[in-house]
Parts: sequence; structure tokens; C-alpha cells
Amino acid sequence: MALGIILQVLDGLTYTHNAEIPYVKLANGNFAKGKGLVHRDLKPNNIFLCNINGKLTAKIGDYGLAKSFDLAGLSGQTFTKRTGGTPGFIPRQQVLKFKDSKPDVDVWAAAACLYNLLTGYVPRNFTEDPWLDVLQNNPVPVLQRNGNIPIKLAEVVDLALTEKPQIYFQSAAKFKEAIINVIL
Repeated sequence: MALGIILQVLDGLTYTHNAEIPYVKLANGNFAKGKGLVHRDLKPNNIFLCNINGKLTAKIGDYGLAKSFDLAGLSGQTFTKRTGGTPGFIPRQQVLKFKDSKPDVDVWAAAACLYNLLTGYVPRNFTEDPWLDVLQNNPVPVLQRNGNIPIKLAEVVDLALTEKPQIYFQSAAKFKEAIINVIL
């Protein structure tokens, strides 16, 4: 069930990352046509499940932190002057360069959601300062949280949570392809 949900989420991200955005406000105040949104707060609470003609369908919601990643020159902070996102589901890159987030941060978040669906845990261990933990703590290998996950799937999940030197899967389509290759 978790794989079915995440495969649909990855399809939604592929669409979102390539959608034409008609009115993007630029840093200089002008507007232009943009391409692609990055969600920046993908987490299980923002994945909505519904029944459409008897089929479980996953929808991505809450685009409150989304931005057109190719043109926008936003400040990189929310209106409350805080970095956006949920620490359990964001990679280091999003903490370090929030305003410059690219689609790969959403792909990492989708992997974190899959990890959570398979284990009941977020990928990292957290202490008192979750933002510092994102920067300093590597994800715990998924098999350490749930030893019943098939090894090949665990390898793909762990690979998708790779952040150094960059996020391993740069597109939702590539992550989806890797999942499909291990479940067939």
C-alpha cells in the first residue's frame, strides 16, 4: 500500500515540477511565465488519500510553501521569518538554501514519506534542535528501523535519502523508475 501511495505522489511531483506557471512574481516586482513548482513541505500530512471509482488515489495538498523554482527571487523565509518545511521530511539542502530549493528536495521528502510509511519513523534521529539535527544527523538505514523490508527496496530508499554531496535522485521520475525496477 505504501508503494502505491508513493508512486502516485511521485507522478504528482513529476507533474508539479514541470507545470507551466502563468504568473510568477519576480524579485523586481514584474511578472513572468515560469515552469515548475517545488512544494518544499511534502510530508505524510500533506498527502491526501481518497476513493475515486473504488481506487485509492493519493493527492498532494498544502502548497503554501511552494514556489516557481526557475524564476522566483523570494526571500527564502516564511512570513514569520522562519525557514519553511518540517524537519523530519526535509534534506540538508533545504535548510541551507531554502529560497533556492529545487525539485530534488521534494524527491528526498517523498523518500522520507516512504520511509515513514514503511517504518513509522522519520529518517533521522532528533534531539532538542531539529534544524541542527537535519544538518548534522544522517538518515538511519531503513532496515535498522524495520528489518522486514525487502533488501533491494531498502537499498533504493536509503539511496534516495542520500544528501552528500547532493541528493541522489534529482527527479521524481528517476526515483519512481528505481522503485519499479526493484518491485517487478
